[in-house]
This record gives sequence, C-alpha cells and structure tokens, in this order.
Amino acid sequence: MPPLPPQPPITSVLVKPAGADCNLKCDYCFYRPKAELYPDEPRPRMTEATLETFIRQYMLLAGQNPSFGWQGGEPGLMGLDFYRAAVGFQKRYGRFGQAVGNGFQTNATFIDDDWATFFAAYKFLIGVSLDGPQDLHDRHRMTLGDAPSWQRVMQSLAVLRRHGVEFNILCMVTPDSVTQPEKLYRFFRDNDLRYLQFIPLIEPGPEPLTPAEYSITPEQYGEFLCRMFDQWSREWPPECYIREFDDFLTVYAGHPMPSCIHQEECGSYLVVEHNGDVYACDFMVTPEWWLGNLTVTPLAEILASPKFRAFARRKSAHPPQCVECQWLPLCRGGCQKHRLITSENIASPTYFCEAYRRFFPHSRRRLRRMADELTGRSKPRPAGRPPSPARPSVSSDGPARNDPCPCGSGRKFKHCCLGKPAAGA
Repeated sequence: MPPLPPQPPITSVLVKPAGADCNLKCDYCFYRPKAELYPDEPRPRMTEATLETFIRQYMLLAGQNPSFGWQGGEPGLMGLDFYRAAVGFQKRYGRFGQAVGNGFQTNATFIDDDWATFFAAYKFLIGVSLDGPQDLHDRHRMTLGDAPSWQRVMQSLAVLRRHGVEFNILCMVTPDSVTQPEKLYRFFRDNDLRYLQFIPLIEPGPEPLTPAEYSITPEQYGEFLCRMFDQWSREWPPECYIREFDDFLTVYAGHPMPSCIHQEECGSYLVVEHNGDVYACDFMVTPEWWLGNLTVTPLAEILASPKFRAFARRKSAHPPQCVECQWLPLCRGGCQKHRLITSENIASPTYFCEAYRRFFPHSRRRLRRMADELTGRSKPRPAGRPPSPARPSVSSDGPARNDPCPCGSGRKFKHCCLGKPAAGA
C-alpha cells in the first residue's frame, strides 16, 4: 500500500453528483445555467462506476484528511443509497492513517429521520441554505411548483437537531436582506443557529461587464459588513460564529487565512461534475476551465496540468492600486469571479473593493483586541470578567483533524474549516 503523500496537491473536492439539477428554482442561482453544458442530460446523475473511480483516485492522492464536499444543484436528488455507496467506497479505498470528512450542502427541503440517521452515523457536516426569516427566504427560494420552502427547511433543521447532526447555515445576502443585518442576526441568534456564512449576491448580467440587476452593490455590502460586525462583536466571546469575521480574526491572530476567497492563490480544491468532468473552481465551471475527465485522464495528471497551475497562480496578479493598498494582506484581491464582473482583466480590483475598504478600518481595532485576547498578548483581565475561550495555536503543518478549529468556532477542525472553500448552493 503506497504511503500517504506528505503534502497532498489539493485539500478537498467539491462533487456535483446531480449536476445543476435541483428541486428549487431560486431566482439568483448561479449553478442552474451550468445545465447548458450538458444539453443531452436533463436529469444528470453520477453513476456508481464513476463514483467508485473518482473516490479511488482521490483517496490515493489525498493526505491524512480527505475532504468531500457534496454539492449541486441539490445533491439530495441522488437519494440516500448513493451516499451509502460513497461511504462504502471511502472505506474500501481508504489507507491507514486517513480520516475522511464529508460535507453536504443542501436546501434541506427533504431531510427526514433516515437521512439524519445516516448523517449522524458518518458525521457528515451539513450546510443548510437558509436566507433568514420567512419573508426574506421565500422571496427568492421557491420550489419548482412555486411553493415556498422556508417551512420545510425549518422542519428539516429540527430533524437534524433531534439526531445530533452538526450543521451550519449559508445565507445569501440579497437586495432585500442587505439593508437588514440586525434582523438577520436576531433571527439566527434567536433560533439558536450559531454557525453562519453570509454570501454576497453578485452575478454577471446579460450585458457584458455589468452586474445582474438582482445583485447587491459594493456600497451596500460594505454597510452590511460593518453593521453585522457591530452585532457580532458586541459580546465577548461572540454569540455566533460568522465565517467571514472569524476568518479575519484568524489572520489577525497570526494564522493562515482559512477561506480561499482571501488566500494568495487558488487551487486548494477541484470540482467534479456528475460525469467525471473536472473543473478548476466552483465559480468557473466553464469550457475555458475544463481540466479533463477523470474517467479518461487520471486525477493525478489533471492536478499536474499546467492549466490548473495557471488558474491557481493568476489570482496573485494585482493592479498597482491593489499592490499599494494597505489592506492587500487581508483582501488578497478577493475571488477571481468578482474581479471579472465589470472587467475582462483578471488583474483588476474585486467588485467588492469599496466594501472591503470600508469594512477593514471599521473592524481593525476590535479584531486586534480580540486577537490579543486569544493569543495572550493582552493585559491582565479585570477581576470578574469572564475568561476568553481557549483557541489553539497552529503549527506550520496545520492542526490535526480532531484538533479544535483555529478559527475559534469551538468545533473540531474536521467539522469546520477543513478544506472548505466559499460555497454556493
């Protein structure tokens, strides 16, 4: 049996076993149009043979902590038996010392006791798409039959809780909610939904180099970040884990940025479509960034391709105004997708540049103070003030899978930031 690679070429894979197919028709979905890549497959489904080939190849390349992110579209359309088979292949092709992590990003409209029992047994981390209170959520997330979905999502959350399944919330920041961060924060806090990720809604429009009309503006997002941060930082420790803020806190504490959007380079993960096609990024599932098909070209060769490395490196190209900006060590130019909303040049500022230029000075002092608390750099605490939660230091090799996550969420690394890029659902 070959040894584990000391430095695996990627940390995770995002798998789209049902392609872009979904039982909802969210009006802002960025992935549904990807169905046009496969016009002869109206109901794409990964075969068991492709599933086995993929898992066998990835487990051979992965290091100690292979991480699978099952996404879509809606991955639940595959049915529970598909994931039972996936876990079986992970066991069959796993090697001594490997510990597998599975994430499952879902609209959560179908989860019942059988699904939850399975998730609990194999410790799947579930990402649930929930855009806040019912009025905000149902405005955009309707079923194919034009029925609201909020009530079904909330029922599924109750099922997950009853079975002890770990889950977090992915919330799209829409034109309706971007002006109401306090309402969102109260809703999630009051419903004991404490692990949150906010995704700003921005998509390219029908006209070249223009945002879609339903996108939020950089000014709106900057205001949202500042006001949401004020809610989050009001208590110590914060009542909620908000990925964006905890990511920056991690950097202030002297550790690497966990999320790919603000890392110096891309290339920490790959996307595998239902038929074995491999793409460079979740937001770049386009013919330009098709890297091959793993049923034809081994995944190891795809990872070694000059095209994949070129994609990863191009994120580090910055215009002069970014090179000279004091916030570059935090921003790193943002996501490649956001640079290409209003420009054809990848070496352009992110669409959300003005948002970050407002948020970073707004949050700097508080994040520094929090980081000092966490790292022990602060002065002795006044009598009667509660101690801060312990946060681990991170070695040059990174935390082990079962260590507390360095982002400070209180969860194990394998159930939190291990190999998690910014996802969409």
